[in-house]
Amino acid sequence: MGKKKGDDERTQNLRKDLPVVAHEQTLEQVYESYSIEPEKGMSSAQVHESRAKWGSNRLTPAKQTPMWVLYLLQFTDFFSILLTAGGILCFVAYGLDQSDPSNLYLGVVLCLVVWITATFSFYQQAKSNKIMTGFKNMVPKTSKVIRDGAMTIVDAVELVPGDVVEYQEGDSVPADLRCTFTYNLKVDNSALTGESEAQYRMVELERDGHEEEGEAGAELKKVAAIEATNLMFFSTLVVTGHGRGVVIGTGDNTVMGQIAGLTSESSGVGKPPITREIDRFIFIIAAFAITLGLTFLGVGLGLGVMTVVQALVYAISVIVATVPEGLLATLTVALALTAKRMHSKNVLVKSLTSVETLGCTSVIASDKTGTLTQNRMTVQHCWYDSKNYDVPAPRNAPQFKTELEGPNKDIKGPQGWSRYDPQDTSFKMLHRIATLCNNSQFIVEDKESGGLIDLAAEISKPDFNLLDLGCTGDASESGLIKMTQLVHDVNTYRAMFPKLFEIKFNSTNKWQLSVHDQGPFTAKENPGAAAPPLLVMKGAPEKVIKICTKIMFEGKIVPLTEELLAKFNRSYEELGALGERVLGFAYRELEGYDTKYEFADKPSCNFPTDDLIFAGLFALMDPPREGVLEAVAECKRASIKVFMVTGDHPITAKAIAMQVGIIDKEVEKAGDATVCTGDDIRVIMDLPTEKEQNEAFDKVLSHKQIVFARVTPAHKLLIVENNQRHNEVVAVTGDGVNDAPALKKANVGVSMGISGKDVTKEAAAIILLDDNFASIVSGVEEGRLIFDNLKKSICYTLTSKPPELIPFIIWVAADFPLALSTILILAIDLGTDMIPAISLAYEVKEADIMSKPPRNAETDHLVTMSLLIFTYLHFGVLETCGAMFAFVVAFNDYGYAPGNLLGRGLSWDSKQLICLQTSEGASKQCGFGCDPPENPQAQIEALMLAYPAYAPSILAAGGGDSFNYCEDGCYIPSGSPGAPYDPFLEATAAGFRGFKAGVEAVCARTCAWYRTIRDTAGEGGMDYYLAESQKPDSDLRYVMTAEDKTAFEQACAVDASEFFGFTGRKEADSKSEGPVGGFYWWQFRNNYKPKYKYQAVVLQSAQTAYFTAVVMAKIACVIANKTRKLSIVHQGMMGNRIVIYSIIFEIVIVILIVYAPPLNTVFTTEPLYGAHFFMGLPWALLLLTYDEIRKWHIRTFPGGFADRITFW
Repeated sequence: MGKKKGDDERTQNLRKDLPVVAHEQTLEQVYESYSIEPEKGMSSAQVHESRAKWGSNRLTPAKQTPMWVLYLLQFTDFFSILLTAGGILCFVAYGLDQSDPSNLYLGVVLCLVVWITATFSFYQQAKSNKIMTGFKNMVPKTSKVIRDGAMTIVDAVELVPGDVVEYQEGDSVPADLRCTFTYNLKVDNSALTGESEAQYRMVELERDGHEEEGEAGAELKKVAAIEATNLMFFSTLVVTGHGRGVVIGTGDNTVMGQIAGLTSESSGVGKPPITREIDRFIFIIAAFAITLGLTFLGVGLGLGVMTVVQALVYAISVIVATVPEGLLATLTVALALTAKRMHSKNVLVKSLTSVETLGCTSVIASDKTGTLTQNRMTVQHCWYDSKNYDVPAPRNAPQFKTELEGPNKDIKGPQGWSRYDPQDTSFKMLHRIATLCNNSQFIVEDKESGGLIDLAAEISKPDFNLLDLGCTGDASESGLIKMTQLVHDVNTYRAMFPKLFEIKFNSTNKWQLSVHDQGPFTAKENPGAAAPPLLVMKGAPEKVIKICTKIMFEGKIVPLTEELLAKFNRSYEELGALGERVLGFAYRELEGYDTKYEFADKPSCNFPTDDLIFAGLFALMDPPREGVLEAVAECKRASIKVFMVTGDHPITAKAIAMQVGIIDKEVEKAGDATVCTGDDIRVIMDLPTEKEQNEAFDKVLSHKQIVFARVTPAHKLLIVENNQRHNEVVAVTGDGVNDAPALKKANVGVSMGISGKDVTKEAAAIILLDDNFASIVSGVEEGRLIFDNLKKSICYTLTSKPPELIPFIIWVAADFPLALSTILILAIDLGTDMIPAISLAYEVKEADIMSKPPRNAETDHLVTMSLLIFTYLHFGVLETCGAMFAFVVAFNDYGYAPGNLLGRGLSWDSKQLICLQTSEGASKQCGFGCDPPENPQAQIEALMLAYPAYAPSILAAGGGDSFNYCEDGCYIPSGSPGAPYDPFLEATAAGFRGFKAGVEAVCARTCAWYRTIRDTAGEGGMDYYLAESQKPDSDLRYVMTAEDKTAFEQACAVDASEFFGFTGRKEADSKSEGPVGGFYWWQFRNNYKPKYKYQAVVLQSAQTAYFTAVVMAKIACVIANKTRKLSIVHQGMMGNRIVIYSIIFEIVIVILIVYAPPLNTVFTTEPLYGAHFFMGLPWALLLLTYDEIRKWHIRTFPGGFADRITFW
């Protein structure tokens, strides 16, 4: 219990922010807490002490079950145990009775099905155990650290809290650090926070947005560690600059360690919905099968009609007939085929069951950056001449001309703003500053050839996409040059303004400036004009505008008046409210300076940096992906809630959410939309009780439209868990490491294939190969379609259960010949049925499945009572009737009328039938005679002694292959003059003696019996039976004839006559006794000799006819199951050609089983006459007709009887 309590405590702690306070402390407090001096670092002794306390700087690997144990566990599910037990029982049955090899075949097949299913499940599960590998790959190899006053390079795993670490551009941060020195330092936190742009890092903590409102001197609001501007986190990347920091967290005690811990302990929500549905269905079927099998086991033994072995085999056969052995394979293949189809739509499925889970998704919690947006900063708007302008994003020169010079130039943007004019004088200056005060360069390397592409040539091609071209520098500068490149080639333009000097952006000034030589440009554009150096500046608009005294307005330089400043502030706020990053641009010509002047900024600038001319604003944003707006609208139509969950700023998040339709203005006005921040979640988690926390979260989730912003990985996990608490099926999308815990916890995790990190891809069940949110909608539609199609496959599969089960029931209950063998059941379940069942997975949708709500995974089941009633009592009964019709017709055509089959099924394949013959030559009043004798040799010897002259022929008959003297049934005397006559046989030349006088008088006739009736007077004595023999209608006329008396007197006078006859011999079947005067019946006539093989051949032929009729009906079923409501005439057959191919496959398999000699042996079938082969065709047509009428009634009378009872 202690361990469990500790695990729960760890789980709760992982969901809270790390207890980090270093960012709130001064540098002196940080140094003091670790007892270090910044220039000396830690001593060796301190390092050892710290490592003993905190351990190595590595992530603790998750506890993993050994692979061999994992593999064995796949065999422990209920269905596998059931099939394995059935297979073992089959082997036992075969060991007890090896005369029937079908038990051996059945055992092998059942065990093989279990092995294949378990192996496939193991393969799927083993793939999901690689998540921690991705985290291990993120650990840097080495790090520069100051110890004992000297700089040294150590393995990153050796770092301990308190170490002083140095880093520079390109380094991966080796641990969580508190910055102690920075220079132009920017880090890429996108993997942790989802922020598109690299973030500045500084020594002091910035509290923008974290000041408490209220009285002066009020306590400042605490800043979460993940938002601190003076902390750097393990595995993030240094983009620019360099610096130094103190290690404050290593291994599991880092933010990344927290994410790894959350990911490894997030075990999802149990089994996927489709797995739960399959398990539920299997439990129902298995319980029914076992109950039925045990019931009939008891019936078989209770009635005394079977031995223990026979009853056991019978019970196994009932279970096999009830359980759809091929269902799991069918479902697996159907899901795999859907996954393949989804791959063509850029959706890669790692876990097959997640295909359907996506279909019943009710909430999509989507990351913003890279999923809803393009993950690249793009210029959206600009401001100059006191007006806002829309900035389109053409991909190439032809598009640029169309959008800004051609027919689209007058189109206004979503805010009603006109498009900018590249020829405006004010814009030209704004463009100039954006191009020159910018260090980003295009990466023009051709990845395929390894050479360089000609950007000027490529950009003129209509299929070229400039926006996809990589750039150096930060995201904002890259976005600017992608806009300016289409106005003027960046490199050519910069060449006309050689850079003389530069001051890079820093967190103090919040601006960047550069000085350029205007000489080349002026010489070209305005020869002879003065060309002083040009100072250009870019930065935070509020900082840049403060050092400006003038502004360019309509191409002229005018004073920056209060009116113009007010317009600037209004536009700045408008653009900021759109969630865009706004940059201000200014310039100044440095009169009195020339290009040879040595510009410098240390200790201070030796040139003027004020009195600038404000040129305007550019506003950038990571824009929504194409198709996302439509995809979100499709989700709304499908009643799927789409939440944005991002680490980005709330304003930016809300702006994107409104652009893509996650938040609608009308819904927001009605108060049903909200933006919930990480701080809000922290407040909720600080509530004292779990009940209060849940109630507070429920209040947030009660909104129809929600954006979660500035959230941590732990917050994302809480969002998923609280939605699942409301039985929502949650799909989570993401690409960063911070998304991994939520991806794993979600019902279905969706990772980005292009921008997604390895950890994210490993934690996810589905990967979007094109990083496009719209692809999720395609996945949802496929998931819904596969659920509908799986219902069709299951319905099709289950329709064969009644015709497989009913023969076994009536075999025992009505003693009717068994119409279908277990090996033929397997031929249906694992042969003819599988491909058609799988083909239904290709079926196209019947209606717009995206216009209905997602199915409730708790109540809307894959297998419903309506489906079971329909499959068993409608299609199943029709199939059984058609197959049984073919069965009895085949028997009749071989001379066995239907009436003569009832009551003779259990003995059919081991006893020879004895029948009377009608005047028309048909059989009537059939039954069975006596069991074969135990010692037929004694009777042979008796005959030889009685008829020495016939000894050779008697010996030949006794050793012949035909009956081996009563071993396979005794012959009926021919009655020919002088022929051997055996009074001990159960028949005379006139036919079977009958059981009227008892079993002994027929089957156990001996000399002792003869003497008994000889010495008995009156009824039951010799004279009585001799008198009855003279009565042609007496049932006792053949008990003792005059010929019998003579033969008995002669035989019983011989020495050792006590050994003659069949002492203790019993009748074959007390429930079906052979008629008096009957003969062995085969080949449509009376016969004197038995022929068991003929009866076996007839039974196999009838079973084969039954089998073909079932398959014929199944062909009608697969056609009917293409739709649930629509007429097959409306749906057509050509929309799913796989069904047609599956029907052809089914027919070929049946033909091979029926007519191929090797398969006749394996499946115990017989070649059929043409009429018998097509005996089930009329019933198949009847089934199709019935189903069309049923569907017509459902469509015509919605909610009517047929709809309520038969719609599945």
